[in-house]
Amino acid sequence: MQIKWLGQAGYELKEGNCTILLDPYFSDLVEKEEGLKRLVPAPAACKDVKADVILYTHDHIDHLDSDLVRAMDKGSTIFAGPGSGYEILKACGVPENNIRCMKRGDHFQHGVFDLEAVFAEHTPDSQGSVLHYHGREYYFTGDSLLTPEVGYYADKELIKADVIFVCINGKLGNMSVEEAITLTKRVQAETGVPNHYGMFAENTEDPQKYINGMKDSSCRTVVMEKGRAYNLEKL
Repeated sequence: MQIKWLGQAGYELKEGNCTILLDPYFSDLVEKEEGLKRLVPAPAACKDVKADVILYTHDHIDHLDSDLVRAMDKGSTIFAGPGSGYEILKACGVPENNIRCMKRGDHFQHGVFDLEAVFAEHTPDSQGSVLHYHGREYYFTGDSLLTPEVGYYADKELIKADVIFVCINGKLGNMSVEEAITLTKRVQAETGVPNHYGMFAENTEDPQKYINGMKDSSCRTVVMEKGRAYNLEKL
């Protein structure tokens, strides 16, 4: 399976001819709504985006990008995420049959992909997502503060992540670098990958702080290059 970082908290997961986009932000909607300009170009024009599944962790516009949804060729694309996104997706022209509303603890399965929604402390129904793949656990925190509940499945079992993709920006309801380090150690991750930086000057952080903060642990760290394809199992 290949993975690309799309910027912010967005990722592309691809195996064979099946593609899932997680929290893709391709438009300039944040600039239009909040005045924050992109620091990096979008990975592609919205109208050219194609995916089998778009998974969103909550309804904020840099995670559920309604301009992207309106412009893209939706075709048979499935949109999966918390119920707060339902009316947004309907207003963007997504057929009801193509929307999957998920609660924390639910699994979304598509082809080889098995994604489980877990707790995130950000909005009332925000979620993280754990990809179960070939006996390994890949934990995408989504946007979240650090609370005692974060890093656990709905049944209160600890997420023992092989790889954690963790927000570090420390603003607007997200954990700081120090808290991201705490969570990485909490879930006993083998590899830590920081995200949610570098998109907006007003809401960014230096990933090197996360790298430096993890040096006293056995966890390796990876700063992903935006747009580069990585082998997921070799992260």
